[in-house]
Amino acid sequence: MIHSHSYHPAQHRSRREIDQAIGALMGIRRCTAEEALAEITGVVRASGVGLGGVSRALLDLVSGAVDSTAANAA
Repeated sequence: MIHSHSYHPAQHRSRREIDQAIGALMGIRRCTAEEALAEITGVVRASGVGLGGVSRALLDLVSGAVDSTAANAA
């Protein structure tokens, strides 16, 4: 049986960002990976934004790329 694997850079980037966002939330909230993922997926459900988008937004907030007061106003 031959398996065809194709490389999708965007999927790898999103997965990396999701993992980083989980780690960031674990550090901020002092929670487990499962709790952090549950928090992030709760935001996904409430906002309608995809998992990659929510993860990128969290990483932007943590890194200071986005002003948190502006993000709260949106």
